[in-house]
Amino acid sequence: MTTDHFDVLVIGSGMGGGAVAKRLSDAGVRVVCLEQGGWLDPSVDYSHELNTWELEKLRGWSYSPNDRQLPEDYPVNGHIRPYLFNAVGGSTVCYGGHWPRYKPVDFRKGTEHGLEGTIDWPISYEELAPFYDINDAEMGISGVPGDPAYPARPNAPRQPTTRPGKLGLRLSEGFDALGWHWWPSDNAIITQAKDGRLGCNECGGCLSGCPRGSLGGVHDAYWPKALRNGVDLRTGARVEKIEVENGRATGAVYIDLATGQRHYVSADMVVLSASGLGTPRILLMSEQKGFSNGLANGNDLVGRHLMHHSYANCDVWFDEPIEGYKASFGAPFYSQEFYDTDPTKPFVNGFTMQVGRSYGAAFTATGSHTREPIRWGAGHHSRFDDDFGNQMLVYVLAEDLPVYDNRVRLDTSITDSSGLPGLTVDFTPHENDILLTNYGVERLEQVAAAAGASRVRSTGHQNVNPGWHLMGTARMGNSPEDSTTNKWNQTWEVPNLFVVDGSSLTTGAAVNPTPTIGALAVRAAEYIIANGAHIRSQKVTPANADAPELDHRKVTVNV
Repeated sequence: MTTDHFDVLVIGSGMGGGAVAKRLSDAGVRVVCLEQGGWLDPSVDYSHELNTWELEKLRGWSYSPNDRQLPEDYPVNGHIRPYLFNAVGGSTVCYGGHWPRYKPVDFRKGTEHGLEGTIDWPISYEELAPFYDINDAEMGISGVPGDPAYPARPNAPRQPTTRPGKLGLRLSEGFDALGWHWWPSDNAIITQAKDGRLGCNECGGCLSGCPRGSLGGVHDAYWPKALRNGVDLRTGARVEKIEVENGRATGAVYIDLATGQRHYVSADMVVLSASGLGTPRILLMSEQKGFSNGLANGNDLVGRHLMHHSYANCDVWFDEPIEGYKASFGAPFYSQEFYDTDPTKPFVNGFTMQVGRSYGAAFTATGSHTREPIRWGAGHHSRFDDDFGNQMLVYVLAEDLPVYDNRVRLDTSITDSSGLPGLTVDFTPHENDILLTNYGVERLEQVAAAAGASRVRSTGHQNVNPGWHLMGTARMGNSPEDSTTNKWNQTWEVPNLFVVDGSSLTTGAAVNPTPTIGALAVRAAEYIIANGAHIRSQKVTPANADAPELDHRKVTVNV
């Protein structure tokens, strides 16, 4: 077993790991990153340019590891269909690029209602705002400044927005007629060339990989810079166990998927960024002397409080073409009219109505976003003509509660290609989530009617939800009793082990989490840079209360 030593070991190369690795290496920190997937070759691996790309989205390019069953994947049983891509860049290789921030209220939901495991974040929006700006500058964001639903962002760089298209303009008329909030969405889709990446050509195949680098994937936005900084990125490297000695992480054992050989990498600090499923999996597999319940899991919270948003997909049709299959996928605009808790309603939290686009002819024939295929036989062509080109997606994205018993756990009955255990997901939707989501569908039907839609088809609240956003399974909090990490993403039990990915999010908000994961990653990296010597000498104490603060006012955008 070979051994190397680095300042920092990063596990996972997605939004959290990529941002941490790049930011640390900017400061001269020696970083190694272990990624169990590999680099994707746009000319070979992307289904984007295939005639059958819409069907490939459901097979080899599927966002679910259970569909792909590649050597680098691991199986997941249970009540969600996980969105999880193991590759350099993580799931940003095939996402839509919608780029909303959390709002100030999202950091204090424990104070607002405190239901079912909800706690306040240990930080505020104002503390995180400058790190949102840094991450936005790295990724490349398009949008329109001035959304009144958010605090001002004077330092957030944005390129000109993606075009709304016929569908965006048409549905916005419905919001205007009702006097409801809507705003052009920020998207991690560049409309002008940046850092060798080409501006978007509006081909619409974002979710099948972007060969131009227009879509803000971490593999395009962060990793080329991190590699130039000297980061040692090792692909096909599946982490089996994080090792601990005298209460401190010393490194990790990983399996080379090409050879099956085990290697050991030692480091002064370890940053775990393996996703809301992968991170608890590694922590639980790292059971050892002194950590009989898994690493950093003395309070039995690792894997618990799983959130992945409550969704309702809605197909909206009009009697005339609105060309939903054209332009970048992203999100033309969104509405947060019903974002905040309404005390007159029988539920807490709120939702975003997010306007999306559609795909092509095959997707229409196989049922569009609500998955009701057009029956073959008499009337097929007539129904297809009514559906194709006249349809758009709107989905209700609602904040779900962080319920203690909604969790992921190791499952030795299913294994990956290395024989390591897979996961089982236990998830029961809370009544609050169901009421909230279905209320959102009613509001969507109302705005569709105001825009002149001919019909709407909705999934309603989905009991077996698409696990697109995997959050909360190693959350940050205010004490070792309510969380896995402190406000610097530093685990309470192992002071030189950090968790920076969706698992560290305290609440889910009613927006996509990727921008917040990136902002937290930049913030954690800045903390490590400023306090590295202290962290290396830090005593093993539950709260790490003696760790010095980071003055976020001194952090500037430097990309």
